[in-house]
Parts: sequence; structure tokens; C-alpha cells
Amino acid sequence: MTSERVMFVTLLLALMISATTSSPTSKDVKDVYSHIFNGYDKRVRPVWNQSDVVSVTLSFKLNSINEFDEKSQKLVLAGWFDASWSDESQTWNKSDFGDVSHVSVDGSSIWLPQIALINTFGRVNILSQLASSAVINANGEVEWFPGDSFVVTCEVDITYYPFDTQHCSLVFEMWDAPMSEVILQTSSKAIDVNLFEENGEWTLTSFEVDNPEFDDEVFISSITYLFHLQRRPKFVVLTTIAPVVLLAFLNVCVFLIPLSSGEKNSFCVTVYLSYAVFLGTISSELPHNSKDASYLTIYLLALLVFSVTIVLVTVIQVRLFIEYDDTPVPASVAKMFGCCTRGNRSKVKHFDINDPDDVKDNSVKPLELKQTNENCVCVKDILPRLDVHLFCLFLVILCVMTSVMGGLAFSYSL
Repeated sequence: MTSERVMFVTLLLALMISATTSSPTSKDVKDVYSHIFNGYDKRVRPVWNQSDVVSVTLSFKLNSINEFDEKSQKLVLAGWFDASWSDESQTWNKSDFGDVSHVSVDGSSIWLPQIALINTFGRVNILSQLASSAVINANGEVEWFPGDSFVVTCEVDITYYPFDTQHCSLVFEMWDAPMSEVILQTSSKAIDVNLFEENGEWTLTSFEVDNPEFDDEVFISSITYLFHLQRRPKFVVLTTIAPVVLLAFLNVCVFLIPLSSGEKNSFCVTVYLSYAVFLGTISSELPHNSKDASYLTIYLLALLVFSVTIVLVTVIQVRLFIEYDDTPVPASVAKMFGCCTRGNRSKVKHFDINDPDDVKDNSVKPLELKQTNENCVCVKDILPRLDVHLFCLFLVILCVMTSVMGGLAFSYSL
């Protein structure tokens, strides 16, 4: 008899345990929906006492940087929010509904905070208008997950392009309720980048969150997410800066081409046109405003002036070589360029009594010395040495310009 009683008690306990661990049925879930939406009005804030404040906690999950158009100053970020608040009208006792702990609902069927993206690129976006879902827990805790591609304006500073860092933000505010009714606050992890996908052009270096507290000057609750984006300069360096610097040094080499070759002018003009093409390419990629000027653009403009100067100097050299090649130069000029004049040979013209030019008024004209210019330094002797001096001068100027440009970029990257 005792053994039968023990078996009976054991069986009863097993049945009780299986009953307590059984999964909720579809009827239990339907009963929960009927319970929480019975007399529910999503237009009413989710607090019994309407003088109480609803606290909405936000955590932004950044997924990727889809696009950053510096020309139009438009940034596209993909991500979603994990928003939560307490709804006092949507609670239930789990034991009364088959131990149902939570249910999923469509976001449009419950009260949602009217959170608006203020600095949008275009019309104002309200998160509650997005297709979204929510989870309601038995204790009334609501979790809402709106997500989208957020298109915002971002003022671009191109001063240090392509070694620049841009500071862009997402500004969210309550659209229809003051801080006395709804407050936006950040969670312990305000921005979550665990699922962030790296961008090929931009690196997310850091981020910040600004959540102003209530005071007399702040009427609407807001949260600002600030992102610091650093450009990856490798592509611009390899496709623009490196060719431009190489062209600059190639431009100086025009002074190593002999004047007799006849290729100096065409060489200079070709390099000049190459600079013009690069300047146009970079200008098309940068924002069309006059607030900031890129140091790279200034550098290219300086190289353009540099190239024009070389063209003008070369044209003058070619003209001197063609029209004044045998023209003597003063000894001081020749000495300045290291050209030493040889002793000038003189021709002695002797007295000829039969020459009427040598006899005047029955007097003998003294011996007359006539110098010839056979060994004088001419323009054609000076020009090759001038090329060497000009090559050194323009090479030094180019090195100084490039060093200043590199120093500015290096100092900014530190």
C-alpha cells in the first residue's frame, strides 16, 4: 500500500511538472492580444496618470555608411533603433495566459513616440511612419525597432582634402510632445557598432551622443548622434596627387632639353594642359562653395601658375635663340654665367698711300686697329648655361611648394 501511494504521488508530481513546463498554445496568445487591446486607444499616452512623463530610451544600431556625396553634402546612413518604454495599459499576468511572456505586434497598432529626424536631406522623416514591429512584454515593457536609410545633410570642410575628417550628425526630436510629456534618453550603449560594415572610402573614427537635459530653455526633448568620419586617402593619392607631383618634376625637366631640338615649347604646353585637366577633375568632385578652399586645389593652382611661368620663360629663350643667337653679350653678363671671353684678336691695317681714305690733308693716318667679334661670348653661348640655372631655381621652388603641402597634410593627420 505504501509503494502504491509513493507511485501515485510521483505520477502526480510528474503531471504537475509537465503542466508547468508546457508551451503556451495559440489560444493563450490570442487571449493575450484580446486582453491588451480591449479598450486600447493608441492616441493616448501609455500612462494612467496623464500628468506623468513617458521616458523613451533609445539605442542606435549603426549598420553601414551607404553614401557620402561631398558635392551635394549628403550623407546616407543605414541603421535601426532599439526604443523602449513602459506601457501601463498593456500588462498581463503570465500565469493567467499559459505563461505567455511577450507578444509581437505591428508598430502601427500601438502608441509610438513621434520622433522626427530634423536635419534630413529633404522633407522631415518621422520614425513612426516607417514600417516597423514591436514586442510587448508581460510587465508592459514595449520594445520598438524602427529602421531605415537615414539621409541627412552634412556640412563638408574640404580644407585638408583628401586627408580630411568630416563631422556629421543625426538630430532627432520629439515632433508632437514637449518634455513635460515625453522625454528621450539614451541607453547605456547609446550607439552600437557591433554590426557595422566598414566603408571603402570612409573610416568611422569615433562617435558621440548629446542628450540635453530639461531646463527652461529646452522645451522639446532631443538626441544628437555625432559621427566623425575620416577619409581613406589612398585612392586620391595614387590617382591624383602622385601624378600631379610627377608632372611637376617633369615640367622642370624642360630646361634639360636643348634649344636646338625645337621641342621645348610643345613639351611645356603639354604639361600645362595636363595640370588643367587634373584641376578640372578635382573641382568637379568638391562642393561648389567659396567658404572653404582645399589646400590641394591651391597647390594645383600654384602648379598651374608655375607651369605658365615655365612656358613664358621657354618662349623667351626660344625667341632669343632664333633671332639673337650671334649677338654679343656684355662681359659682365658673360662672367655672371661663367662664360670667360678670350682675348679678342685685332687686325692691323697698314698705311696705304694710294688709298685716299688713308691720306687726308697730306698727313699720314696712324695705324688703325679693328677688332673682330670672332671669339666674343654670344647669346647662343649663354642660353645653355641659363638653362642650368633655371632648372635649379625652379626645382628648388617646386620642392618648397611640395614640402609645404606635405607638411600641412602631415600636421593635420596627427
